Amino acid sequence: MKVLVVGAGMQGQVLTWNLGRSAVVTEIVVADYDEGRARFVADQVGAGKATAIRLDASDTDAVAAAATGAKLVINAVVPQFNMSILRACLKAGANYLDMASGQTPTQTIDEAWLEQSALDPEFRAAGLCALQSTGMDPGVTNTFAANAYEDLDRCTEIRVKDYALFDSPVPLQVWSQETYYTDCAQPPLLFEDGDFTRVEIFGREEWYDFPEPFGRGLCIAHDHEEVSTLARLLPKRFGDKGLRYVDFKMGTDEASLRADAAFVGSGMASAEPVTLKDGTRVRPIDVYVATLPPNPPADELAKLAATGDILDIGIQLVDCIGEKDGKPHTIHYSIVGPDIKRVNELIPGATSVSYGTSTPASIYAEFILDGRIAQPGVIAPELLDRDVRDAFIAEMGRREMIVTRKDIRQVN
Repeated sequence: MKVLVVGAGMQGQVLTWNLGRSAVVTEIVVADYDEGRARFVADQVGAGKATAIRLDASDTDAVAAAATGAKLVINAVVPQFNMSILRACLKAGANYLDMASGQTPTQTIDEAWLEQSALDPEFRAAGLCALQSTGMDPGVTNTFAANAYEDLDRCTEIRVKDYALFDSPVPLQVWSQETYYTDCAQPPLLFEDGDFTRVEIFGREEWYDFPEPFGRGLCIAHDHEEVSTLARLLPKRFGDKGLRYVDFKMGTDEASLRADAAFVGSGMASAEPVTLKDGTRVRPIDVYVATLPPNPPADELAKLAATGDILDIGIQLVDCIGEKDGKPHTIHYSIVGPDIKRVNELIPGATSVSYGTSTPASIYAEFILDGRIAQPGVIAPELLDRDVRDAFIAEMGRREMIVTRKDIRQVN
């Protein structure tokens, strides 16, 4: 089966590596605006199945043409191109998968997700699946929340956390800095007291006791897809169980969080254009991104990772709080993937973040290709059947992503 991967950055690299190892994939087209990068990814990790093309993700007709004959199009570019790629899939008759709805230059995450979800009737009518938010978070976190919500008799709170440890002796971007900082600058959406509300940026501080090697860490409210989807979709899928609160919190070492807060407070993360003295209009975030040095070449990054000089590892967890059999009951899921040293033994030039984001997406992609996911419409992981979600969790273990579940219940 043919797959079109739109985007050959770190996410596209890990996706192509996973798909190249899949028995159900016979052809991979790696597409990027930078054809040289697409060619590098296809040659490095495509397992002889991949070819590279130049493609503008904003050009719906061009994406549709590239998707001719493909069963699946995987969106591995920034969220502002989600709508153009979704429409291209409808034109080409291909299924769609992305890793996040994301904030765009003109929309919040919630607004973007609602616009994309409005295409649900068209995908249903075409008999096509558009599976959104299949990365680590959102994605794995949605899957965990669905299992826990389904298993509880009542579920009143869902609390999602992403905590990471990172340090590098060389400049290294493990995620889109534009996406990260514009999300940081957006007042986070919470579902609180049964309604959506926005709260202060870098607010709702919480110290949480993570397992080793992370330890006690500071987390803050952060704008993210889970609040939009879990609060709306879980009651729709499994019935009203009294859900009144959903949040997403992000954390890292305290000094880094304080520095990020200061940077955002300076205005340099703003996506709103400002006027320079010569009359030029620019977005401050674009200026910042343009000054960032490129990542080291893949072979150099692999050498640095092998020495252990780069620290790059994270944990994602979901706490679902409610009742079972009339007594208080909390279901806790967590996941820890391989660190950057192990990742580079597998894929030179990748990171813990790119492996942790794109490997879950690859698993769900393979489930679409082999027919385990055939649900039409624009959907999220929490709407999938339980056997699919459980098979997904099992497969993550085979790909060195360790999942832990704890049930904490009152017994007397």
